Amino acid sequence: MIDSFSFTLRAIAAAMVAGALSLSGAAAFAQGTASAPQSAGSGLNALPLSGAAYRVAQDAYAAYGRGDYTGAIARAREAIRQRPDVVSLRVLLANSLAALRRYSEASRSLGDAIAQIGRDPALISRRKQIDALNASTRAVARSGRQQSGDPDALTGAALSAAQQAYKAYAAKDFTGTVKYANDAISLRPDLLRLRLLLIDAASAAGQDTEAWNADLDASKRFGDSDELRLRCSFIGSRLAPKSSDASYAARKTGDYARATVLAREAVAYAPDQVGYRVQLIDTLFATDDLPGVQAAASEAIAADDTEIMPLALRGYALAAQGKTADADADFAKALHADDATQRNKRVARVIIADVWIAEGQPQRALDLLAPLKMNGDDTDPPIALRRAQARRELAQTPAPTTPIDPARRPLIDCVVDQFGASCDVYAADPGFAAARAAATAAAANDKAGALGYAREAVKAAPDDPQHRVDLINALSTAGDDRAAAREAQHMVDAGMLDAMPDMTAAYIAQRAGNNKVAYQRFAIADKSGTMPDSAYADAGYAAADAHRNREAAQYFERAIDASAKPSDDAPPAKPAQLNEMRSAHAEATRNWGFDASINYRGAGMQPGYASSPTPGTSNNWQAGVEAYWRPFGSLGDRMFELYARGYESFGVKNGGASGVDTLQASVGARAKPFSQIDAIVAFERIIPIGSQVNPDWLARLAYSGGYGIERRVDVPSWWTAQIYAETGAYLNAGSVYATTNLEVGRTFRMDRYSPKWTVFPYAVIGADYDSSVDHSMPLGAGVGISTRYWFRDSKYDAPRSYVDLSVQYRLKITGDDRARGVFFGAIYSY
Repeated sequence: MIDSFSFTLRAIAAAMVAGALSLSGAAAFAQGTASAPQSAGSGLNALPLSGAAYRVAQDAYAAYGRGDYTGAIARAREAIRQRPDVVSLRVLLANSLAALRRYSEASRSLGDAIAQIGRDPALISRRKQIDALNASTRAVARSGRQQSGDPDALTGAALSAAQQAYKAYAAKDFTGTVKYANDAISLRPDLLRLRLLLIDAASAAGQDTEAWNADLDASKRFGDSDELRLRCSFIGSRLAPKSSDASYAARKTGDYARATVLAREAVAYAPDQVGYRVQLIDTLFATDDLPGVQAAASEAIAADDTEIMPLALRGYALAAQGKTADADADFAKALHADDATQRNKRVARVIIADVWIAEGQPQRALDLLAPLKMNGDDTDPPIALRRAQARRELAQTPAPTTPIDPARRPLIDCVVDQFGASCDVYAADPGFAAARAAATAAAANDKAGALGYAREAVKAAPDDPQHRVDLINALSTAGDDRAAAREAQHMVDAGMLDAMPDMTAAYIAQRAGNNKVAYQRFAIADKSGTMPDSAYADAGYAAADAHRNREAAQYFERAIDASAKPSDDAPPAKPAQLNEMRSAHAEATRNWGFDASINYRGAGMQPGYASSPTPGTSNNWQAGVEAYWRPFGSLGDRMFELYARGYESFGVKNGGASGVDTLQASVGARAKPFSQIDAIVAFERIIPIGSQVNPDWLARLAYSGGYGIERRVDVPSWWTAQIYAETGAYLNAGSVYATTNLEVGRTFRMDRYSPKWTVFPYAVIGADYDSSVDHSMPLGAGVGISTRYWFRDSKYDAPRSYVDLSVQYRLKITGDDRARGVFFGAIYSY
């Protein structure tokens, strides 16, 4: 049971640092000590307590700790009602009932738990202990009734004292029972039943030290027995936390001698609880007492030879003393510990690999770690780091063997509360203390502190990529994304991606903006089966930015499918997230399209790539159609397209050229060269078809931007601002033009009719310039309204096409009449 990895109420910053191994939790259950709230069951995949259930459980454990067993029972039952799957809550209820000597009820509660949850070893062990204690205490109570012919029958004053003791016990006057039982024992010290009565009464009265001493005295006189051993275990499990807490306090002040004495005392009280034994080993490590560590680990192995960590720690202590053969013997036993959890096996292998690397056996260490796959937990980073270290050592000239560096020894982190010691074992990590402080500061929302400690961790262990990952996270949390990106790029440049799990490496490369490498790492993780469902979308974005459109589309499809079947790993995607994935899928799979437009405006030029600017001052209608092709497919945040269009003006006032005479064709290419700037450059050839069109070359530059431009699905309305600016030059004619407009308003999604329909009323200001007309710059402002209907959506695609209608009226602010009038546009985009 010691191998269980538990979730506790104490600070869980340890989980944020690589290589943790919990050695507390279920062992405490089996010994009758209440411990902090844990995960459901004793497995690694159980859901942790959270929310209201967590708070109620916290109150229940606090009540148990201060001796309010009635309150603990009530709160434990409420917490169980909310989370009936949590083993620790079931054990807490049973412990609280047992503390009130309601043994039968405690046993029934555990029976119910076994029926509902399953035959969890913690439940079975605790029920067996309570049943045995119940039977023993009942037997002690019955022993007060003497049978005729009993050779141990009491007489005289001893009989009177014993009768008073049993009478007080039946009345639950446990303090009185202790007094009378002591009187009877002083007269008849040869009777075990009187000793058992004294022990039970002192325990029930909360006099645990007196009960413990009485048990020891009885064992010395009568020898070991099941009755005495059972009580010793039960009482010791309640005394051990006090000694453990005092030991921890002494260690914090640097009084290692006293810490060691108290830790040994805790082990004596609860020898079956490995947490106290590991705490003792920790105090011995603190004084560099390697022989002491060896001896303490040997005692732990003698108490339970199925435990993997005492073997690994003793093996380390032996190796550090130069006893290589003995160390390897322990390591061999640890590697064959079949009863250990996978997590414990992984951490033990990292500790062993550290020893072999230090001894100049990198190939042996690499062979040891090679079979381990990435599990997606905090054992992955130290495994990946040691693999990289071993490969690096293999590539270098073998160095002479040196003593094992004390700074590279396993780390033990113990947290002690009223329930005892909860110790985690970690692989060697010089930056551990700073990383733990960074995690604690982050949990307290101390961004500056978290960043400072993260830097200290990197300084202490510059070759450990996990601390650099923590630094990147701290920088990002502090709002310094540029520094985070620089740090990520440094990791890529330094080759540190090879020393971390592929999933972590993928995200670091993505943070650095190296999407090609990010996609490669995601793909490796996917192939090895270590990519969680929640990462499919991130892999899709990386693939899209790396211009791997087919793979990007496949990842987005998997992400969308996973969101339809939520799990612990991939919770349901929010509507906005799902819409983004579908939009990204639509973009990754788009290779061509076409637009058709018709426009009317008061003597101005019509911007946009579905039209061609035509000089002049007349009001007119303009119609055009354009088809485009992406020869390289989607380029993510960049773009390259080849296009061809036909275009003409009609209904021109004031006798200007109109109709077929203005028909022209154009072929050209356009590109968006910058990923972060929405600027597009285009170059096209104008081919005359109508008689009023001259052949020419046209170079264009356009910029667009704003916010709230895309259709949103998370809110029914949102503020929108969009700016468009374009300039171009006719190379043969020698003329230039420019146009710009800014629209600000609020977009409404017309859900009552269709969520694909939006309406956008806005205020507008616009200006134009055309060197072929005059050198003025007409400026106008007014109001307008646009409406758009989206269509061609699917399971994997957001709407890919739309119809847009827009009308506005501007008043002239300055310049000629091109600044005022009605402006109308209609676009069909496929």
